[in-house]
Amino acid sequence: MKNRMRRNFLVVLLAFFIGGLQVSIAQVKFAKDKLYNISPSLVKGKVITFEKGNPIPMLVPVDARDEWQQWSVTDLSGSFRLMNPFQDMALHARTGHMLGVTENNGSDESQLWTIQVKGEGVQVIPTNTPQLMLVCNKQGQLVLMPKKKAEKLAEAVFYIQESGMKAPASMLFNLANRPKVYWEDETRFEENKEKGHATYMPYPDEKSMLADAAYYATPWVETKSQDFRSLNGDWFFHFVPEPSQRPLDFYKESFDVSAWDKIPVPSNWEMQGYDRPIYANVEYPHANIPPFIDARPGFNDGGKNYGINPVGSYVRFFDLPKGWKEKRTFIHFGGIYSAAFVYLNGKYVGYSQGANNVAEFDLSAYLKEGRNKLAVQVFRWSDGSYLECQDMFRMSGIFRDVYLYNTPLVSVRDHYITSQLDKKADYRKGEMQVRLTLDNRDRLSGSKQLLVRLLDVQGNLLAEKEATVAFNEKNVSASARVNFILEDLDLWTAETPNLYTVHVVQREGGKDEMAFSTKVGFRDIEIRGSLVYVNGQRVFFKGANRHDSHPLYGRAVTTESMLQDVQLMKQNNINTIRTSHYPNAAKMYAMFDYFGLYTMDEADLEDHANQSISDMPSWIPSFVDRIDRMILRDRNHPSVIFWSLGNEAGGGSNFQACYDAAKALDNRPVHYEGTRDGKSYGGNRFSDMYSKMYPGMIWMNEHVNSFDKPMFVCEYAHAMGNAIGNLKEYWQSIESSTTTIGGAIWDWVDQAIYEPHEIKKGIYRLHTGYDFPGPHQGNFCSNGIVPATREESPKLKEVKAVYQYVHFGSCEVDGKGKRAVVHLCNTYDFLSLDQFYVRWNVLVDGMAMPADSVQLSTVLPDDSLALPLQLKNVNLRQAAKKGQEVMLNVEICTKKDQPWAKAGHEVAHYQYELLKRAPLSAQKESKGKVKYAVKQADGRVVVESTALKAVFDAATGRMLDLVMNGVPFISEGEGFVYDNHRWIENDRFAQTSNGLEAAGSCRVAEENGKVVVTTERDGSLCGTAVVYTFLPDGTMVLDARFAPKTDKLRRAGLVCGVNASLNQLDYYAYGPWENYADRKEGCRVGRFATTVEKMDVSYVKPQSMGNREGLRELKMTDASGKGICIRTEGNLSFSALRYTDEDLMNTNHMWELKQRPYIVLHLDAAMRGVGNASCGGSEVDTLPEYQVPGKPLSYKLFFSACGGNN
Repeated sequence: MKNRMRRNFLVVLLAFFIGGLQVSIAQVKFAKDKLYNISPSLVKGKVITFEKGNPIPMLVPVDARDEWQQWSVTDLSGSFRLMNPFQDMALHARTGHMLGVTENNGSDESQLWTIQVKGEGVQVIPTNTPQLMLVCNKQGQLVLMPKKKAEKLAEAVFYIQESGMKAPASMLFNLANRPKVYWEDETRFEENKEKGHATYMPYPDEKSMLADAAYYATPWVETKSQDFRSLNGDWFFHFVPEPSQRPLDFYKESFDVSAWDKIPVPSNWEMQGYDRPIYANVEYPHANIPPFIDARPGFNDGGKNYGINPVGSYVRFFDLPKGWKEKRTFIHFGGIYSAAFVYLNGKYVGYSQGANNVAEFDLSAYLKEGRNKLAVQVFRWSDGSYLECQDMFRMSGIFRDVYLYNTPLVSVRDHYITSQLDKKADYRKGEMQVRLTLDNRDRLSGSKQLLVRLLDVQGNLLAEKEATVAFNEKNVSASARVNFILEDLDLWTAETPNLYTVHVVQREGGKDEMAFSTKVGFRDIEIRGSLVYVNGQRVFFKGANRHDSHPLYGRAVTTESMLQDVQLMKQNNINTIRTSHYPNAAKMYAMFDYFGLYTMDEADLEDHANQSISDMPSWIPSFVDRIDRMILRDRNHPSVIFWSLGNEAGGGSNFQACYDAAKALDNRPVHYEGTRDGKSYGGNRFSDMYSKMYPGMIWMNEHVNSFDKPMFVCEYAHAMGNAIGNLKEYWQSIESSTTTIGGAIWDWVDQAIYEPHEIKKGIYRLHTGYDFPGPHQGNFCSNGIVPATREESPKLKEVKAVYQYVHFGSCEVDGKGKRAVVHLCNTYDFLSLDQFYVRWNVLVDGMAMPADSVQLSTVLPDDSLALPLQLKNVNLRQAAKKGQEVMLNVEICTKKDQPWAKAGHEVAHYQYELLKRAPLSAQKESKGKVKYAVKQADGRVVVESTALKAVFDAATGRMLDLVMNGVPFISEGEGFVYDNHRWIENDRFAQTSNGLEAAGSCRVAEENGKVVVTTERDGSLCGTAVVYTFLPDGTMVLDARFAPKTDKLRRAGLVCGVNASLNQLDYYAYGPWENYADRKEGCRVGRFATTVEKMDVSYVKPQSMGNREGLRELKMTDASGKGICIRTEGNLSFSALRYTDEDLMNTNHMWELKQRPYIVLHLDAAMRGVGNASCGGSEVDTLPEYQVPGKPLSYKLFFSACGGNN
């Protein structure tokens, strides 16, 4: 056996030192072109196999000819995938601690395994749940046991042995002899490309720079510098589906492009109707054979669904401004997907990869006076695409700004601004350094005077210094460093984004020849122990991940859209953005600085579908290039608090070079999640902090205080569809922790787009991943807090409420009921509460009384305040006697205009309950003289008066008709019946059956002028008893009682079909936004008016929606105001839509929904919360306290007519 084991895999001993002690770890290696059998050590002659349609693997006698017993073992940065290449199935860790087999999926982390040597065999551990271990139990079942119990058992030892079967051709594809071209060569990612540098915009002199006031103040608008020339606009364009068809001579001056199409730049050509957008999560739309690009078998055979590797050829003519030929001219490309050759006037200029990094070239040698021909040839895919495997729509083209800028032949090319602040002086004193790099590529001789000015927040000159820099033919660059001593600083934070301005003026002979300005903020970042401090204050990073996405423009987002995103984030208490998963456009960082957002700047590095690339040394230079360019461009921005080396690219050793490169360029903390090393979280290597994706509350509560360096939850609360449950609980855990610094919700905006072919017809309807070809993951791209069209949403309001920086404590009312004292805690890190005022008002039975307000006094961060509030327009004693509900709404509002909001903007709110509503049944019954007639015939029970008619099915007890005061309420015989179905993308519960028995009971009794109809119906899910009492005053009381048979219900309530004309809704409940048991912090109880049609929520994929918790009263009326009023007793939620949940489940787009001829009214005693389980599995499912309890539930409804003469 020992010899056989040595043939089957290689055991590698890795030695390293910890605290002077040498530690050795045995690692296993498997051949990429071999197939293996997997067998338990204690079960002789049997191996693991599976069969079609069965998700549970089994043990069978070994058969050398059986393809179903064969497994490839693929190394992914220390973890392994065990895949059957013949059926494309993989072993995975199933829920319920079982081994399973499922379709091979690169995004499914349950398919990752850690394999460690154990004697002559191995032990197999699920990488994402390392506390478990694979075991073959005594019954021959393959199960996952707790590792602590299993690791010493012989049942946990397996053999992985070469099977002898020849691997399929797909595994044996040999690329060794294939010639490489530019776009298929990982070592060739740029040519003649300018080195990365800080963003700057040159002007010919300081005076003209200051005259461009808009750009000077807000450097995301377009500059008016005469040294700038935008090349945005229409370009000539030619498209082919693969490189062999591309025009080779198009860049030559003699080549006529006048018959070509026109395309706007910036844009993605797919959004202009060329080729197709492709949504992919952790898949490559092309074959996975790095560095080469071929069609992907099974998805795009022969290019049948989209181009094999489309090429777009661009041409733009421009006239060179006067005087530019004597100086140096650069061209700037903000972003190109994925690779590009650049030509000017028939000459080759250079080559670029790295789609989201700036690409600049020196055009000086190729320019001519007058008209110039610029040509760019762009390849959709390149070897760089293997590093751009992010969860997004894959699009291509020149998608960010293109412009020319002109500088002196010898000029400042880079500037790096740093500061060291004095902790003892509360960080308000310190030193600033401005390091300037002079470009002398032509090896000229001479000197330049470099004047550096520092202006304060108000624009007053604080200091200036001048340095003379000599240069000569021996050096291509020269440098200068200017130091400033600083005092009385106004510090930069996300709450106080104070920006100073640095002027750099280049002079020769005492005359300005170039000037530019840079905004700078002074702040100190420190990791102290396991926490992060900004300016000495512990900070919680309340964040969101953001992709570049626009429904009309794809990934070519406009400045207006960027600005809208930043302002919406600020207005809704988000203080942190993670630029997932690539650097954003340069102008966006100016917005982050100006408005105040802490930024995790992430490199364009994700090889998710082939993480083995991260261990390939030949790729190291291209990895490091992406890190260098990001940091060199963005390191002057005060908003950038962290660098992130990339996303989900595994723990390969290439990231050691990335980490070292980042540290060589800047000292900010570095984040990288990919190094999990068998743990349940990442950041173990190549990172200054730990990082975790999609933890559940059990994990949070166990781990938030247990780390030796900061923990950042880089992705959580997956916001796909109707989502973001229990956000409150996440932040209760984080804010009480000693080592967790915050997190970023996944993600900011739905990546839904308009169909490009429909756009040309003037049709604008949102489409998602499953509407386009390629290896998509359905609607997994629509995970936004806000919809693609950026309207405010229920999810956003929940985020705002949970992230708010004023916490509300207890509320005490004085004995006379005239004054309430509320306790506030300031959890801002840097702002005093005297920047805000309090607005409050009382609600009596939901009716809002006039509001009052008061300015807040100085309350420093982490301090509290007991605030007395006068309770006007209410007499609490009288209200208590009447059984009225009294609420107190308290809002914290901005005192002054902010860059992101007008004065009066609400930043925090809370609602206090001063008096509970008395039960309706305890209130005095109204007297009446209504007489009822009861008829029982033809299987029907009819209760009728002059103003009411109710009809029941005698066999089932279901109400078939209800008319009150001439207003039909029940429609189409769809009376009250139990319903359990609820389908959301967090909980894809497809069982539409209500489990009720076919027959029930219906009994009628008459007593004291009342008619009582008692109905009962049992079921496998929930038994129901609904008692209808018809009172002498014309009221109908519905008493519903539910007896759940399981604690796995989605609903415990009734549904009915209501007359479609009663679409005007007035409700007294939590509102005005949709809300659920675990997502209602952003709402408050009140009276709200809407329509059934407006109860819809703009989810890309239709799903259960529109719920309102805490229903007290509901009026459903027609256009004339006539209808039905329903008052409630007991806990109740409702929704009123024109669709059933099954309709929503079975429809792919909102615009495809077909309205029912009635309103679907749900009235639930309990409904399962939304949770977060669209990503992260059962660990992030709805918390137990928000699930439907497996115990009796009940409520009462009081129906009466309203409107008309009532």
